[in-house]
Amino acid sequence: MRQILLHVEPDEKIFAALDDGILNDLEIERNNNLDIVGRVYKGIVRNSVPSINGYFIDIGIGRNAFLRKRDLPADTNITEGSTVLVQVEKDSTETKSPLVTGKIGIQGKYFVMLVNSSYVGVSKKIVDTKRRSSLRSWVKSVRPDGKGIIIRTAAANVEEDVLKEEIEYLDHIFNIISKRSKVERGPVLLYRGSDLIVKGIRDYMNDDVESFFIDDEESFDRASELEKKKPNSLEDRLHYYHGPELLLEKFHVEEQIEQLFDRKVELKSGAYFVIDYTEALTVIDINSGSFKGNGIPHSESAFLINKEAAVEIARQIKLREIGGIILVDFIDMNKKSQKDELLDTLKQAFQKDHNKAVVCGITSLGLVEITRKRTNQRLWQNYFDACPVCHGTGIVLSPESIARSIYHDLQKRKSGTGIKTGITIVCNKEVADFISIKDNITNFETLVNKPVKLEADDSLKWGVYSILSER
Repeated sequence: MRQILLHVEPDEKIFAALDDGILNDLEIERNNNLDIVGRVYKGIVRNSVPSINGYFIDIGIGRNAFLRKRDLPADTNITEGSTVLVQVEKDSTETKSPLVTGKIGIQGKYFVMLVNSSYVGVSKKIVDTKRRSSLRSWVKSVRPDGKGIIIRTAAANVEEDVLKEEIEYLDHIFNIISKRSKVERGPVLLYRGSDLIVKGIRDYMNDDVESFFIDDEESFDRASELEKKKPNSLEDRLHYYHGPELLLEKFHVEEQIEQLFDRKVELKSGAYFVIDYTEALTVIDINSGSFKGNGIPHSESAFLINKEAAVEIARQIKLREIGGIILVDFIDMNKKSQKDELLDTLKQAFQKDHNKAVVCGITSLGLVEITRKRTNQRLWQNYFDACPVCHGTGIVLSPESIARSIYHDLQKRKSGTGIKTGITIVCNKEVADFISIKDNITNFETLVNKPVKLEADDSLKWGVYSILSER
């Protein structure tokens, strides 16, 4: 039983899809931090950087985007100061600019239309070879000149007149983009793409959905209009929610979102895994925890835990928007058949992911390598800023280390200009308490041979202190 929800606030929209009450898809759209992936811009080339085979493009968002030379259409030459049509492929991170491509693709429910291309591809998830062949042949016969088509999984069992209607619609969208690009001065946004209402109707509203609840009347009316225009409309499954409880609370979505920020993920068997992030990759480590496999050989219990973890790992990666390189340290298994089945389980679990994820295999160290296309920021980046004290490391200097730093600073001052008067040390209250309890003041006075006062200041950040000379 699948239910989808759209919670709307003045500055935020939260889209959630639940299967039997379990959160399996989540998207968050904020007015001050909109997802720019898929947007098409007319940009201005600000810098050409031959050493990295790319260009920095001003698309008007305050931070130049990066365009790789290989992502330009064939026979396209650009120079500094010229304009170029680009589409955002990946959002920016703390250290990297947005990544854009000159190969434009407009996405619909059944197709992705490629501009300046003749390529016709079929989703690998359509496994029926006859259907793949017939779809490819039919698309080649109807596609507009100069446009390539990628056939999405949703097109597998759809009638040709419906498919043709979408091809015409996507072609119309690009014609509008093309006309605007000729008259607008860059940098300028030409195509915004789909918001959460459109995505919800286009990508999720199908026969599997029992109900789609929306708690904002204006958004509900818009979704109804979009659904009405679809063949085989499911408008009767759309509901305007105005119950006494908040929508996300009623379906226990908020508490499931909060769990996505936990480092430790508990499994039903009592086992668990932990997720750690680095700049370059994400590392996941599975542990047996309180799993009780009474009478089960170790090799079998490890296999059962790993299979359970694999399904939940794929879900967590999708919901947390983890992309790039992912390394998973499963519990050791000796049988090749178990390793092969585990990889198959992982691959099957990622079939539900809208972003491309590739299970690369098991390394010589027994780690499973996964790569997943990164488009948006990780989920936690929508909710948290780096700690101003530890700057995201999760650790701070101990009071003892800060006291030592103060002592070393006094040593430097004494050996330099000398200390001619009494001094006052101003620091965080907890550090001041530690210095007082440990009687470090006596050590300080012995070092400088002058009176030393201690002053606590709650407004000072941890680790910040001042050494003041008395007048």
